Amino acid sequence: MSGRRLLVIGACALAVFVADRITKTWVAESLPLNQPRQVVGDYVRIVHAENTGAAFGLLPERTTLLSILSVLAVLAIVYYYRQIASSSWLVSATLGMQLGGAAGNLVDRVRQGFVVDFIDVGIGDVRFWAFNVADSSIVVGIALVTFALWREERRAQAKPA
Repeated sequence: MSGRRLLVIGACALAVFVADRITKTWVAESLPLNQPRQVVGDYVRIVHAENTGAAFGLLPERTTLLSILSVLAVLAIVYYYRQIASSSWLVSATLGMQLGGAAGNLVDRVRQGFVVDFIDVGIGDVRFWAFNVADSSIVVGIALVTFALWREERRAQAKPA
């Protein structure tokens, strides 16, 4: 992997990690637990929530298991993308997004036994699960890498043999 691609991965991972830590710290210090504040009416709210489970509240109270899985996921991402990241800056950036997000949530799990979530979207009583910057970065990173790899595959198929 080239030095430039490593720089893209590292810069993206660091940016996501720092943004995640800053926002979680602000929420934990500024908002009472489970007291929502409206941002865009009732559609988007900020609420201080403590999630002991995985994304979207799956596997509650499984901090040790989720911490181990997070470490394994980071290692798998690094191993899997080692070859393909060198071909695309976008794939490198998505790797950084996923690594930064995984590290942000892992720090919460190890330090506190839960992840601070705070972005709450929905309509009235129909709410999506609360999430945070790390979760968003992981999901967007997965969506973008899927798109980038699909695009690269299409280009490869379109080239004459």
